[in-house]
Amino acid sequence: MPNRALYLHELIDIVGTGSEPYKAHTAQLGLGRSDGGAPLVGTFQQSGSTGQWPVVVNLWEMEGWDHWATILERQYTRQSGQEPALKTWWTEATTWRSGGFDRILEPAPWSPSRRALLEGGVRGRACLQEIATVRSGTAEQYLDAVHERWLPVAKRHGLALVGAWTTAMRDTEAVLLWCLPDFAALTRHLADVRTAKPGRKWLEHARRWRTDVRETLLVPSPWCVVHPDFAEPASAPPATPPRRARAPRRRAG
Repeated sequence: MPNRALYLHELIDIVGTGSEPYKAHTAQLGLGRSDGGAPLVGTFQQSGSTGQWPVVVNLWEMEGWDHWATILERQYTRQSGQEPALKTWWTEATTWRSGGFDRILEPAPWSPSRRALLEGGVRGRACLQEIATVRSGTAEQYLDAVHERWLPVAKRHGLALVGAWTTAMRDTEAVLLWCLPDFAALTRHLADVRTAKPGRKWLEHARRWRTDVRETLLVPSPWCVVHPDFAEPASAPPATPPRRARAPRRRAG
């Protein structure tokens, strides 16, 4: 079944060392929710080795355009303020964040939904995010090429698709997110993609549409549906990450 959802992709500017408490705070809002809001697909740490830092990336799944309208009504009420519960969460979030940059994403028909990711067992410790600038009006064509030419090769090389989207309200951008089992799998892919023949052929083909591309490493938190330890809570989770049984306590930071 084609994915008809809508997604909110957030790049969050973190204050100091506030990444971990902010991700926990985000999970409290976005997991196990029953308030009609968008469920959280994941909250990720952007690796400072590959991009701006400290930055957290959030991904939310909405049911579609009408659902987004409902969310906007809660965020911008007739009195020009947020609903009380949302205002409380938002105010607390400013302890750890100072701003950010958001985009609304429309999925390719073959892009997996949040439920499909869970049912398909897509799990890993590393995610590769691609934000591609394409020639005006060709974002959908580019994703068609990804589906036809690159996705089968990527799967054979251990990359699992988390999402493939065009950016709404802009006709020059596409976003892809891939999951890999671990960091070694990520670095092997990066080492091979420009030297092995399948990767070279794809990169040459992609230049028919892409004028620029920016890849960053996103590290999924335990509150991401693709994290190996993720379990869907029945209600809002506590503000501490889940741990494997008998695992040693890990210090936050």
